[in-house]
Amino acid sequence: MIKVQLLHTDARVPTVNYAGSDLGFDLYAIEDVVLAPGTPVRVRTGIAVEGPEGCGFILGDRSSMAARGITYAGGRIDAGYRGEILVCLVNVNQPRYSLRVVRDAQGALADAALEQTDASVIIRKGDKIAQMSPFQSMTHLEITAVEALSESSRGAKGFGSSGR
Repeated sequence: MIKVQLLHTDARVPTVNYAGSDLGFDLYAIEDVVLAPGTPVRVRTGIAVEGPEGCGFILGDRSSMAARGITYAGGRIDAGYRGEILVCLVNVNQPRYSLRVVRDAQGALADAALEQTDASVIIRKGDKIAQMSPFQSMTHLEITAVEALSESSRGAKGFGSSGR
C-alpha cells in the first residue's frame, strides 16, 4: 500500500489508468506555472507519500509532457522522505526567430526587425506533470572492493554497443 498525505486543498491523490500495466502513477500540479526555456522550475504537487518498508519512488517524464518540450530534471524520493513532492521540470523548447520587413510604397526598406517567438510553456493547476514509480531500496547491501568482476556476455561494452 502507498499512503498519500494531502498537504494542500488542491492536491490530488496520484492516479494510474492501467493498474499493473502502467509503470507509474500520475502526479498533478497544484499551481499555475510558466516554464521559460532552459530554467528548471520546481512544481508543487501538494502531496507527501509513504510506501511499504524500504520502498522509494523514481519520478519520470510523462510522454505527453515530453511531446510539448517539457522534461523532468531528475531526482529520487527516498523511502524515509515525508515532505512534499516537488517535480523539477525544464522547458527544452527554443525560441524561433523571424525577420519582419516593412517596405514603403516604392518598395524601399522602411523598417526591419528580428522577432522572437515566446517558447514558454504554461502548466495549469490540475495538469498531470510527471509519473511516480515505486522501487525497492537495495542500499542495505554490503559493498566489497574486489580485484575483478565475474565475466558476462556483455563485458565492458557501453554506449551504443547494443545497436542504434
